[in-house]
Amino acid sequence: MNLPPAHPSRRGLPLALALSAALALSGPALAQATPAAPPATTPTTTQAPAPQPIAAQNYTLEQAYAQLAGAPSVTRAALSVQVAQQNLEAARSALGLTVSVNGNASYVGSGAGTASDGAATTTAASLGGNAGVSVSLGLLPWSNNQSSLRASERSLALARATLQEAQRSARLNVTQAYFDAVLATQDLQMGAQTVALRTRQLQVAQAQDAAGNAAPEAVLSAQAALQAAQSAAAQAQGTLDTAQRTLESALGVSLGRVTFSPPAQATLTLPDVAALVARARTGRADVISAQNTLAAAQDTLDTAVRDATLPDLTASVGYGGGSAGTLSTSLNLKQGTLSSAYSVPVGSSSGSASGRLTASLSGSYVVYSPAQRASLSADQASVTQAALSLTVAQQNVELDVRSRFITAQQALTAVQTRQTQVQVAQQQLATAQARVQAGTATPDDVQSAELTLAQAQRDLLSARLSAQTTLIQLDNAAGGPQ
Repeated sequence: MNLPPAHPSRRGLPLALALSAALALSGPALAQATPAAPPATTPTTTQAPAPQPIAAQNYTLEQAYAQLAGAPSVTRAALSVQVAQQNLEAARSALGLTVSVNGNASYVGSGAGTASDGAATTTAASLGGNAGVSVSLGLLPWSNNQSSLRASERSLALARATLQEAQRSARLNVTQAYFDAVLATQDLQMGAQTVALRTRQLQVAQAQDAAGNAAPEAVLSAQAALQAAQSAAAQAQGTLDTAQRTLESALGVSLGRVTFSPPAQATLTLPDVAALVARARTGRADVISAQNTLAAAQDTLDTAVRDATLPDLTASVGYGGGSAGTLSTSLNLKQGTLSSAYSVPVGSSSGSASGRLTASLSGSYVVYSPAQRASLSADQASVTQAALSLTVAQQNVELDVRSRFITAQQALTAVQTRQTQVQVAQQQLATAQARVQAGTATPDDVQSAELTLAQAQRDLLSARLSAQTTLIQLDNAAGGPQ
């Protein structure tokens, strides 16, 4: 966009000064053609007014941030969190009592027989059965319900971290697309100014050529400069359209006719890299995923160790009998489950025997099993591998943070450089204005200096937006704000 101005030759400077002054005074008339006279109409004919185009509304970065909740990537991650939350609630519910009812019934019909003394006997029909209720509870810490709860908690933590990363990633994509649209808007405005300047310079060159005071290639050079400015303006329009489509895709909405304005200047400061590294080593989703893998492998190893060391021991106690029913309780050591049951006989099978206490203890222990040893060794290797994967994940996120920290440092240095270039362009503009007042420069020289200043200001804006983007990327690499 910072194209060199086409200056007239030295031998035509007096004429160029006069022509430039005249063109400067008549610039608005040249830039805007006189509208054609409306066609004559008969007194009985009326024309409907032309529809007015819808004015473009200014669309701010804050409005874009407000629509982030509906972004497709954020919506998918939020649904994953809901599923993980429901699984955790189900696992917590499974920790409570599990109550079930049971029963059976049997019927034996009547029959006739012969006793040993030859007498005829008759057996009456009987109806029997029992009904009961049983309760089970995962009592010990290594019961299956406890393991499922820990796995669900880990899954929910990972889903939440993934949602936060999706939100930060969507916010970064929206920010980048909006900044691209802002810069494209600046380029489009500068392109219009450049086209106007190159048009006047072409008119000066044509006037000098008609007076015989210009080199033969002066008109061609001015025409080439005008065509380059028109091409740059068209490219800026295409960039603006692309940036708006990218923003709409990131938000999942259609913006329509909108304009983009530079956001308020953010404070550009570098955070403490040590604090960023500490956050990244614990808060990044890939680190949490590696931690979950290690925890799951450790649970599997602990289960294998218990299977190899603990006997499959079941202790049970019961009391009752007869019509009062029977109450029994049992505890399985390896499964960590406590169970209780109560049953009552029904029908003719119920008796009147008094209650009695019963107790039993049963168990088994594996003395030698090569397959069990091999499985235990494989589980130990899985834990070691998962621990190494966690270390690698933490090292990777630390490297990512430190590399982005260096990029942010360079971006802030570029902002300072662009600020100096703006000061230089401001001084050049002041010099050009002084030369015009002294009669040694043309108004086009002032406009060229103004265009140079506008380009420097645009580059400063680009540097500031780039620095702001790199700081957001640095914060995302650290796992987001605490």
